[in-house]
Amino acid sequence: MNTLAGTALRTAGLLVVVSMCSSLGAAQDDTAKYSDDKYAFSMSAAEPWKTAPLQSVTVPGTARAVWAGKGAASIVAFVQEPGQAFSPRFLVDESAKGIKAALGAKILAQDVKTISGKQAMWLIYEGKGNGGAVTGKGEVDTIQHWVAIPREKDVVIVLMTTPSADYEANKTSFEKVVASLEVKGIQTKEQMDAK
Repeated sequence: MNTLAGTALRTAGLLVVVSMCSSLGAAQDDTAKYSDDKYAFSMSAAEPWKTAPLQSVTVPGTARAVWAGKGAASIVAFVQEPGQAFSPRFLVDESAKGIKAALGAKILAQDVKTISGKQAMWLIYEGKGNGGAVTGKGEVDTIQHWVAIPREKDVVIVLMTTPSADYEANKTSFEKVVASLEVKGIQTKEQMDAK
């Protein structure tokens, strides 16, 4: 069983996971569209990603969809409900600071981008780990790519974790997953104006 683990960053009451453990368990199929009526978002994943059981992950929020890739690679969609609005700029800047301090990870990209018509945190970092987690130690260079779309009272998050050696192979398919993301709901003026 996989668990999102140990190293976490508390940012103004919003818990952001920064590491994930390795194996996800049995994959179920080779393509999947996920539609979430409760949290008003949808997305699709195709090869090389295969649907994996929700029970294979533990997240600081509500896990909604999981896909397993080659080896320890994964994509997890989950929702956090901090009960207040956070700016995507605040999320990306504070998360990057915390990740560098806690894990000694190298920030590869740190930006606010428009995803599904909303302003979103876009954060990619690399550090020592096991291919399924950036832990700050370990023998496998690992990359995590976060896309987080904050709304008035919650945050929709899509996270890819992959061994660094597989990042280029997984990057294109992950970008297609992100491009398929449709997120409804409302962002505040501060969230929409974030740059």
